[in-house]
Amino acid sequence: MKKYLIFIILILSNLSIHAETIRLSCSPPLSDSKLILKAINYDLYDKIEFSGNQALNSNIPSYEKELGNRQELIGALKRVEALFKSDLEKLSDSELILKAIDSGYYTRIVFVGSQALNPDVPSYEKELGNRQELINLLDIYKNSELKKMCDYNNCPEYLTLFPIQKLSSNTSGLEVEADESEILDGNYLLSGNVEVTSEKLFLSGDNMEVSTSDDTILAKGNVKFQDSLYLISGESLSAEKKNNNITAIATNANYQDYSVGYGANGYTEFIEKTPTYVLLNNSTYSLCPINKSDWLIEASQIKLDTDKNRGVANNALLKFYGVPILYTPKYSWVLSGRGSGFLSPDYSSYRESGKQNSETRLRLPYYFNLAPDRDLLTALTFMSSRGIVYEGKYRQLLNSTSDFEIEAKYLPEDKITNLKRWLIDFSEELDLSNKVNLSSRFYRVSDPKYFEEIDKANNDVKKLTSFLKYSYKDTENNLSLSVLTENEQIVNKGTPAYNRDLEGSFSKIFNANSKMPFQVDLLSTQFSHDDSTKNSGTRTHGDFRISRELNIEYPIVTPHASTSITNYSLKNSPNINRVIFGTGFNIDFTTSNKTNLFGFNVNHKLSPLISYNYRAKKVQGNIPLFDSTDKYDDIISFADLTSGERYTGLDRITNANDINLSLVSSYRKVDALEDDKDLLSMKIAQTYFTDDEVVSDSLNTNYETRKSYSDIVASIDIALNKFSLSSALQYNPKKSEIAKKENTITYNPASKKFISLKFIDDGAEETEKFYGAYPITGSVHVFGGLDRTTSSGKTNSQTTGIAYESCCWAFRLAHFKDDNSSGGYNYTTGMELIFSGLGSSDTNLQNKIENKIPGYLTNLR
Repeated sequence: MKKYLIFIILILSNLSIHAETIRLSCSPPLSDSKLILKAINYDLYDKIEFSGNQALNSNIPSYEKELGNRQELIGALKRVEALFKSDLEKLSDSELILKAIDSGYYTRIVFVGSQALNPDVPSYEKELGNRQELINLLDIYKNSELKKMCDYNNCPEYLTLFPIQKLSSNTSGLEVEADESEILDGNYLLSGNVEVTSEKLFLSGDNMEVSTSDDTILAKGNVKFQDSLYLISGESLSAEKKNNNITAIATNANYQDYSVGYGANGYTEFIEKTPTYVLLNNSTYSLCPINKSDWLIEASQIKLDTDKNRGVANNALLKFYGVPILYTPKYSWVLSGRGSGFLSPDYSSYRESGKQNSETRLRLPYYFNLAPDRDLLTALTFMSSRGIVYEGKYRQLLNSTSDFEIEAKYLPEDKITNLKRWLIDFSEELDLSNKVNLSSRFYRVSDPKYFEEIDKANNDVKKLTSFLKYSYKDTENNLSLSVLTENEQIVNKGTPAYNRDLEGSFSKIFNANSKMPFQVDLLSTQFSHDDSTKNSGTRTHGDFRISRELNIEYPIVTPHASTSITNYSLKNSPNINRVIFGTGFNIDFTTSNKTNLFGFNVNHKLSPLISYNYRAKKVQGNIPLFDSTDKYDDIISFADLTSGERYTGLDRITNANDINLSLVSSYRKVDALEDDKDLLSMKIAQTYFTDDEVVSDSLNTNYETRKSYSDIVASIDIALNKFSLSSALQYNPKKSEIAKKENTITYNPASKKFISLKFIDDGAEETEKFYGAYPITGSVHVFGGLDRTTSSGKTNSQTTGIAYESCCWAFRLAHFKDDNSSGGYNYTTGMELIFSGLGSSDTNLQNKIENKIPGYLTNLR
């Protein structure tokens, strides 16, 4: 073979839109042991498959075992490493802002300048104040997203139409290799294993003609074409330069977009490629790997518009494993990233109350990507027993901390009740300035049974709260003000409660930086109730507190005193005034030192604390209970006991003449981040009462008797790698028994491989909760959840499901069993089928599974 270097005007210099990273198909020369260690380092342990007789032997280190899926693991690692090569530094501020919005980091953007808070100026036109922070966040996000992709895709080693070729570093000519060549009338005629390479493309074939007169090139026989975006193989290909751009045309060819992941591929009778679009006639289109088209689209014409980031197919027929499942005269989808298009439909079956026959429910969602800071989701839901429900959800970001969204669902006529059924949910967070915030929500349904009968979700919700809140917060001056009004709607089997018709609050700390700060809190609330027999009125409460840290180096001693004044202006009863004085002190013996635990360098903090609290006794049985509940009704927590207040709200203020002893021992990694849990935390506390009477929260009852000491509360929390354990108990010293306990054990090595067990004994009944997911193969995993009252044998809820995920499609089936509080159960079954690249998973079934199985990541690709 002869090699020629031709210095001519680059005919194909403008063929590619951009020439960046070329995806290599070779595998890293790592041994199985190193490959296993590298996968573990990238948190891909669940992607490793061991084989041989030692596969399940826990005494053999992972890296010494026999690897059973080398090529699959190589593919997963390559996809992880590829995303570390970030070009974020090259983006303009506007592009960086848009990328942050698209990645879900809008609240982390800091705007500066005179237009920072102007809602009329688009976000991407504002001045960016934290460029480097956003770059760091987005780089972390990309790496984490790639890990998710590796977790979800379960794809084999990346395949291309033909091996990717290294392009030329020569910028001024074409490198040509051929067995034979001749020049005829100014044209280059090449034959026999011809290869033409430039800095932006590769072209090979049996024969090739390069014309310098009209800037064309014609290749025939076993043609292979490569630029930075596409691979094309076929029997013939021509390229022509027009207006400084290149148009490449091939017939009876295979093609592949290899620039993003697996990329679109298929067969076409005709392909025309320009820098801005690709046109395919009588072709197939799929995002499955080469030679593995589980699904594909057959269309008379497909246009892939790279400028608009959209694909449009005419006379499109979607086939799944060769079976036609959908035809549409025209179909449009997003080529990459977020854009408008259909989301995956979801199907479920359900039963109407008191009926044995199953009904069907089919939901078809469509997503509109209106702008970088706003979108709209619409859906049609067909219910065989009820009719068609129309849905819409609009979201918009206003600035870095402000947004609003509105969701509406409407059933014009319920075929069973003949009534209009609807839901409206509007919420808004608006920063009027850096100190003033306006927050609101309007949440209503047509009737209390809407969720049970129409939505088939949120059956455990008892009330919907609507509110409007205006708040002012001046952190520098330790001042906060707020005005609130709210209203509640009772749904499902909830019972009416008091509403806060109007509430105003004021809080100010004086001398905050001195040794003796003084805090004033004022709160006035107007309460009302739907039940006319309930007493209502206005409660005005003032609390005045002062504390001073004594000039003692160790231990830290802090005396404090407080006075609370409360006035009840009641509609159907005489007004009530209450004044309660309190005092006390805290003695803190905290010490800290560095040590080692579980092989980690940690800070060990030991905090013995003695506190004394005095609060005068005051008759309160005649005061209504607007918002007070007893913290001790369930298991008493460490925070409950050490707070010094037994009740929530302000309607009951506990008398005290108590000594509280507590001890906290915590071990925290030296390099732990703010949100990281302590490696080990242990707490224990007990209170001694010198008064055997305490304020009661029963109406018309002033006091109830108690022991001279409280139960002992203790807890231990461990968070070690993927394992966490939490245990809390309430011990009764008088009976020498554990009165109540709560234990949680969680092991979470991967998003689709975890188990969580929770056992609760509140003294009256015992409950167990089980949640988990487990991969059966690299593509199939099962998930489930169980909430059961073991003391009575009653199942509160039960969820089971199975999911299949590959690189080009996914399927999920979930079955739900829920107690209907009427002696029976509601049963529903939902499923969804997703074709990657044509749409993503919608939130309807996803949200239901997440609510039933905490900790399970349900996103399907």
